[in-house]
Amino acid sequence: MTVTITLSRKAYEKAERQAKNPRGPMGEMAGFVSATEYIERMVEVALEDL
Repeated sequence: MTVTITLSRKAYEKAERQAKNPRGPMGEMAGFVSATEYIERMVEVALEDL
């Protein structure tokens, strides 16, 4: 399956902040992942629910 997503700059910047937030979805991994990795993980989680 191929998934293509388009994000606004604002959404990407929010992902950057969330990837660094220890109270966010990444938990202990916060600060160790890039915004791109964070977005990929969120897409994977969303696709698991399909």
